[in-house]
Amino acid sequence: MSIFKGIANVEHTFAGWAEKELTKLFKDAPKIEQVADAILTYVGPALQTIVTLEAGAPAGAIVGKVVREAQSALTAASGAIYDFGPTPSAGSIISGVKDNLAALLAAGHVSNPASVSSANQVVNELDLLVTALTKASASTATPVQAKKPQAVVPATA
Repeated sequence: MSIFKGIANVEHTFAGWAEKELTKLFKDAPKIEQVADAILTYVGPALQTIVTLEAGAPAGAIVGKVVREAQSALTAASGAIYDFGPTPSAGSIISGVKDNLAALLAAGHVSNPASVSSANQVVNELDLLVTALTKASASTATPVQAKKPQAVVPATA
């Protein structure tokens, strides 16, 4: 079953394509960590493209710093997903990266149209992954059930 089931327009994204290709390769639906790894591997060069397109612009230094931080956070998120599965902490790391990239665009530090398009594509891919991780962590979480208190019976002698 697709980790993106119920998410609109995923078929037109790298995430949707990667999941489909991994399914063909493994003859079964891939695990979420396999899809996450493919997406996070894709995002790295996409972020580098942003820096390359902005090179020479005054915003280049700012973009480069944010991209380096994003790549570091994505490496940490990838490790967390492999070690612990789809957890809220992995989703929050990726959400932080997505929010930082969106803020970079909103502040106007990325101005080249090709860079803006690349950054928006990266934000969209990360958003899809966060949504999938959130759904997966919610479905694997087991509710804690309160144990019914038992009466204490005094020992008789």
